[in-house]
Amino acid sequence: MVGERNGGKTTLVAQLYEQFLRGPFAQMLFTQSWSLQGFERKSFQSRAEFGAAHPDTPRTSAQDGLGFFHIAVSDESNLERTDLLISERAGEVYREVRDRPERATALVELRKAGVVALILDGDRVAKPRMRAGVFASVRNIARALLDSGGLHPQATIQLVTTKVDLFTGEGAAATLEALTEFEANLGALLNNRFELTTFRIAARDPSGNVAAGSGMDELLRSWIAPPSSAYLEEPVLPKLVSEFDLFLTRGRNE
Repeated sequence: MVGERNGGKTTLVAQLYEQFLRGPFAQMLFTQSWSLQGFERKSFQSRAEFGAAHPDTPRTSAQDGLGFFHIAVSDESNLERTDLLISERAGEVYREVRDRPERATALVELRKAGVVALILDGDRVAKPRMRAGVFASVRNIARALLDSGGLHPQATIQLVTTKVDLFTGEGAAATLEALTEFEANLGALLNNRFELTTFRIAARDPSGNVAAGSGMDELLRSWIAPPSSAYLEEPVLPKLVSEFDLFLTRGRNE
């Protein structure tokens, strides 16, 4: 989960947990979690018993370093289990990566991740004066990750636009048009180096106009889907000079 602060990273994860508290979700059953206390801490402020006028999610501090949420789910049809580790790191860290790409190599979650979800703040997308800035931020983070060489070669890159419940009113059509154009431009930036998939979600809509977790079922299924192919690095062979060395080439040619 990669994105600047207030983009909706933690809210997305907390709402995923909330969906499973209600029952099966995305044709998946909740199976186990090693981070229930972490989920509860992130979810409590969104509940009625917290006493707030509107649901909220506590922000992740840069002092917390790198953390992970764990959740295991099983397919309803065959009970096949999948364990997910979802990274949690403060948005300020990824802002530094945007400005200093060399810092990306120190972020172990990027090197190990099968899926890298770039979070695009839909609230800023919906505001014309802030739209260009948030597009530039996500684009620059993506470019920094590419330039650093810190991503796993077989990783899937996702663009996850949050808070799409805010795409309302007279400017909704223009907002959607600008977002569609940005999605295409980001795909062109990756240019066959990585696969890009796009999602538009509304994890939580305080106004109640959009169902909680809208679009998240498809996103969760994409995290569970197996990779398209296994990645094997081509070995670098030393210079073959002796007859014994040449047995290797003979074996490969025959």
